[in-house]
Amino acid sequence: MIILKHIRRKNRKIKFDEDRYIEKYYMNENKVAVIPVELESERDLYMKHDYLQMELSDEVCAYIEEIAYMIPIDADIILEIHCPKLSKFKQDKMKRAIKNNFGLEIDDIEYDLLVQDRKSIILFIVGIILLAINIMFDKALGSIISNFLCVVWWVAIWDFIEMQIFDRIDKREQRLCYQQLYDSEVTFVFDDEEKES
Repeated sequence: MIILKHIRRKNRKIKFDEDRYIEKYYMNENKVAVIPVELESERDLYMKHDYLQMELSDEVCAYIEEIAYMIPIDADIILEIHCPKLSKFKQDKMKRAIKNNFGLEIDDIEYDLLVQDRKSIILFIVGIILLAINIMFDKALGSIISNFLCVVWWVAIWDFIEMQIFDRIDKREQRLCYQQLYDSEVTFVFDDEEKES
């Protein structure tokens, strides 16, 4: 009896409303998404060995991107940095580092899309040429070579379709998410001031 009850619970469908979760924990009254980022010191924002403090840490980026992925693409985002009091200069430096990080991500995706387009065009041309050869010389080539060519042109054309449709959609979605983060507003909440009040 206990075993069956456990199995039933385990196999029961989970009804989780992601929209309600985002609405409750991340959206403010103005329908703007607020992603809180807690830093014990300003060094936590940057990579451990980054002397010039220009590159965001992988942990901070992964956290921000994970939350941003759930937020609707048409919502504005505020990155709310909770940290000890910082000078205006350091605040501006942190804002620039965040913008630069997501700007570089957008640039990387644009470059990947350009390379992907070139590869897919080459695959398409090779696939069409091999298809034409296979059709024109089908009888002369023999069944083994003809079958081999058939597989090669089919794979080339399928890779072209996969790159142009499926991979491109993923890259565009990533780009929109990074664009949303690039356009986000960065605000600061100083823990020292919160403790005093």
